Amino acid sequence: MSSRKHPVILSPAAKADFTDILLYTLQQWGEDQRDRYETILTQAIAALADYPETGIRCSQHFPGCRAHPAQRHIVYYRIGPNEIEIVRILNERTDPTRQFPG
Repeated sequence: MSSRKHPVILSPAAKADFTDILLYTLQQWGEDQRDRYETILTQAIAALADYPETGIRCSQHFPGCRAHPAQRHIVYYRIGPNEIEIVRILNERTDPTRQFPG
């Protein structure tokens, strides 16, 4: 595992996922739970900056794909030469093969 910190970027789809997750959480469970869940997701993404290799390899979804759980969601990302790209943040029950057509 690497101890080198990598910058993390979110794709437009991942940014939309993050926003949608927090909006849904707010609507279903209120502001306190939304704030807690935002912290959980943010910490999971930040951890990838330090240790990007921790995610499970799942290149069947897209080249270089890795998956890292964050509570009820999975962060799908790839390790680039100079950055970590968060491609999507999907609910654990979402079929990723429908989100990443081959």
